[in-house]
Amino acid sequence: MSAGRPTAAAPAPAQPAARQGGTSKGERRRAEIAEAAAAILREEGPAGVSHRTVARRVGCSVSLTTYYFESLDELLGEAGRINIGLWASRAEAVAETIEGEPVPAGRDAVTAWILRACLPEGNELLGHYLQLIAAAGAAPVTRSYRTGRDRLNGAVARVLRRVGSPCPPELVIAVVDGAAVSALSEGRDVRETAAALLQHVL
Repeated sequence: MSAGRPTAAAPAPAQPAARQGGTSKGERRRAEIAEAAAAILREEGPAGVSHRTVARRVGCSVSLTTYYFESLDELLGEAGRINIGLWASRAEAVAETIEGEPVPAGRDAVTAWILRACLPEGNELLGHYLQLIAAAGAAPVTRSYRTGRDRLNGAVARVLRRVGSPCPPELVIAVVDGAAVSALSEGRDVRETAAALLQHVL
């Protein structure tokens, strides 16, 4: 090596492409792990989510889940973000549908549309509200739910505008959620209970 000639600096070692989100395979694997965590969160609440239970659901090693999500808080936060996104997407789909149809006539029709936007389909209601209440003990989940709430409120607001109701979406969602918890705890029909209470605020 001759004196006086500058030497090129050694390039910094590249991070794994999957961690950077640089490969579609890595992105798909990360998404698969996050989706599994979100499903467990919906089914069992935050207490059911761990790197081990997620790895078992995905069929991968625990080390792979910790590669993409170093901490449980990170995994829970992403699971919460996915779930609030699912609920907002449901409400947005209802808003898009009602905006393309004639304005519903009558209170029963109006409340039916609102319930479609606010409540899960089928018989998932008990599990849905159990995990929502359990989320209070998991700060990463509550942060994700709180952050994503604006999107859900916006979708419900579109439904309310279409049916001609000036009621704020936050109030409507609170009435539906409160009615659901009350009905579930007393063995009453959730949708009937929520519809009856909505009559007083719409």
